[in-house]
Amino acid sequence: MHEHFCDDPQNFPIDKFLQKGIGKGKKVLIIGESPAPNGWRKSGNAFYTIKNKLLPTGKNLNKLLNKYGLSVENCRFTELVKCFVGKDRKLLSSCGEKCWPVLIKQIANDNSEFLIILGVKTLELFNKLSKQHLEIGKIQKVELEGKFYIVLAIYHPSPISPIGHKRNVEIFNTLDSSIEKLLK
Repeated sequence: MHEHFCDDPQNFPIDKFLQKGIGKGKKVLIIGESPAPNGWRKSGNAFYTIKNKLLPTGKNLNKLLNKYGLSVENCRFTELVKCFVGKDRKLLSSCGEKCWPVLIKQIANDNSEFLIILGVKTLELFNKLSKQHLEIGKIQKVELEGKFYIVLAIYHPSPISPIGHKRNVEIFNTLDSSIEKLLK
């Protein structure tokens, strides 16, 4: 089963699959890969089920963000690919290309300053579409449509990959003072 939203990106509502930030979280845009089967495409809340239960991925992400007064609840959030591709991961690239203009509008819309990219595949797509060479675990400056942003790509926080979460903890520990400065 698939749900495609990439056929008409010019008319895609900019606030669809875009969670608004609150307080300090307005500066931070977390960019996921694509909508999950049981997440916010059904619940309307990023990282939450329809029963308002925080998904394990959200719990892992909050463990990284809480130290900075951030959480999945108060940060901005969107997906690079707006389509639900299910297990057909081959569709990510083509859907991502079509959804890219929507993501760029969403990034620019609310003055995001700090982008956190979730996962290796999301980073690969982001690099391809933005013509960048960003790396996991490094804070880097990127120009998109004439505006500069600070970007940190991390491993996907899903509990399916406990090694990824462990590496993310190491990344945040290593970059702690830099992240603190960015969020002042």
